[in-house]
Amino acid sequence: MFFDPIYIIAVLIPTLAITGWATWRVKSTYGKWSKVDSGINVDAFDFARRLLDRQGLQQVSIEPTPGQLTDHYDPRGKVLRVSTQVADASALTTSGVTSSAPRLSVAAAAVIAHEVGHAVQDASGDTSMKLRQAIVPAAQFGSTIAPWLVIAGLIFQITGLAIIGLIGFGAAVIFTFATLPVEIGASGKALAFVDGVGMAGEKATGARDVLKAAAWTYVAGALTALITFLYYVFLVFGRRD
Repeated sequence: MFFDPIYIIAVLIPTLAITGWATWRVKSTYGKWSKVDSGINVDAFDFARRLLDRQGLQQVSIEPTPGQLTDHYDPRGKVLRVSTQVADASALTTSGVTSSAPRLSVAAAAVIAHEVGHAVQDASGDTSMKLRQAIVPAAQFGSTIAPWLVIAGLIFQITGLAIIGLIGFGAAVIFTFATLPVEIGASGKALAFVDGVGMAGEKATGARDVLKAAAWTYVAGALTALITFLYYVFLVFGRRD
């Protein structure tokens, strides 16, 4: 498959371009606003706790998690995890912001507010989040095993097996698109949260830019999954050699 000119031109190059652009945008945007003080005199974990408590979500715990922008809310364990990168406020110091009190960057505030948005969605029984969670088992199968079923079906000329793989991968594609309204909804809540803690003007604009950049990573994921799915459809039904 990797030596197929159609795959290289129609799948590999477009997906690399789309994901590369989305990754660059989120990293550059986060990097820019991680150097701008939000004016919130608490660290990342205290800020998350403050936002959760304001929403009546005292039952949601907060944990650190390693990595860069690996922040996420776990609806099964009711845990909000803050990444090492977001918890680290050293970029403020290097940009000239010095204070004896804890500080929080605009970028970190936006990311944390977004994850609190997910916690609110979970607590309120948000329909889009419920739908996404219901698709998770099929999506996991579709993203891990299904592509191999497609390839095996093509190699051994077992069309039925390839179609099963195609259906499974289709579930993974549906999951990526079902994720979009969940993420957009959480970002909308996040903007309300940061406005409620006094982030206005340039700071509010920065938070919005960070959230928009993050949203593009999900759009990129959905587009690349769709492109790959269409290529599999072409392999299964479009070729006659």
